[in-house]
Amino acid sequence: MRPTRSRAALIGSAVLVAGCSSTVAGSAQPAGAGPFTEITGRLDLATVDDTLDLYDVAATPDGSYVGLLTGNLGTANRQGSVLVELLPSGGGLTVGRVTEGAAYAGDGLGGEVYVAADGTVVALGPVVSADGAGFDLAVTLLPAGAEQVDVALVAPDPDLGTPDEGTGVLSADGTTLYASLRWEVEVDRYVNRLAAIDVATGELVASEQVQVETDGVAVVYELALRPDGGVVALVQNTRDRTGAESGAQLVEYDADLQPVGDPVEVLPDESYDLGETFEVLPDGTAVVALRVDEDGADHRLVTVRDGEALVGTAIPGKAWDVVVDAAGRHAYVNHTREENGAAVATVDLTTGEVVADVVLCDGLGTGAELALAADGSSLAARAECPGGAEADPLFLLG
Repeated sequence: MRPTRSRAALIGSAVLVAGCSSTVAGSAQPAGAGPFTEITGRLDLATVDDTLDLYDVAATPDGSYVGLLTGNLGTANRQGSVLVELLPSGGGLTVGRVTEGAAYAGDGLGGEVYVAADGTVVALGPVVSADGAGFDLAVTLLPAGAEQVDVALVAPDPDLGTPDEGTGVLSADGTTLYASLRWEVEVDRYVNRLAAIDVATGELVASEQVQVETDGVAVVYELALRPDGGVVALVQNTRDRTGAESGAQLVEYDADLQPVGDPVEVLPDESYDLGETFEVLPDGTAVVALRVDEDGADHRLVTVRDGEALVGTAIPGKAWDVVVDAAGRHAYVNHTREENGAAVATVDLTTGEVVADVVLCDGLGTGAELALAADGSSLAARAECPGGAEADPLFLLG
């Protein structure tokens, strides 16, 4: 997921109402060959349209990838998006079929792409509202084998109207998008709710409050599928209105978005930690990346099982995305650190060691999304690198 605003700023301005992963939904990935230690290919997607930016990438069941590009389409200077098939070739990637999608707004507003087990592609992103005064969320649906997309606006919440922003995860059957939705109710003041969205119609199958007890603000940062149905949410709970006490929690919800059990504190002994991204494995184990100090110098990857933190690893920088191989042995973290720009670290979850760290771009580069191939043999990594026409490339690691 590409964040659309600073998460710390969002926490400080959110309003609690009455109390980030792009993978093949529902598919089990075979164990990979081990740590990814080198870049095998780099693709500049300016070859598709140099006015578009790559915002997200996801793996497909057949071993390829799909990218979501948004911005101004060609010389027409109109906002839009394309879904790009990315095919493995000679250790790298080549561009396959390009399909025009929804009129997603660019300019850093983001977008996400997901792939169902049958190859259906779903995207979520903001479009300019009909009155031109704000944004609405729209779902793009590209059924497996189809030549063109269907687009549906996300239906308005009965209390809040149409959402301004959202991040989600696709259900295993590809029919429902579980999402954390946000509404700007005043300047820099937000309401956060959970929703289940019918991807074919945009209708809200369910819409619920976050339902986490707090004296401050609780905001859902990212969602992952729950092995028993429903979702797991990475929630940031400030606990008080000053924000001095803040901690990441894992909260489980069933398919109707009702809480299952109590929230789990990822680091219960820390007075301040900020959740960045996470992944949930088929056995329910969660792997969570956090910042553990307000200055941003201490970043960790923590494995949580049955409510207990099992392994904690210091990682080299701020995590933007994390994926885990099917065996649960290695976690791959796309991160940013001051001295070496964007890089992908491999963490051995058994020992807690960082066993590889591949630099994507030097200097001021920033990490972004990851997608692990369906067979676990390669990893696609997006990064924002400084300078030139190749400032937003996609890397393939092997």
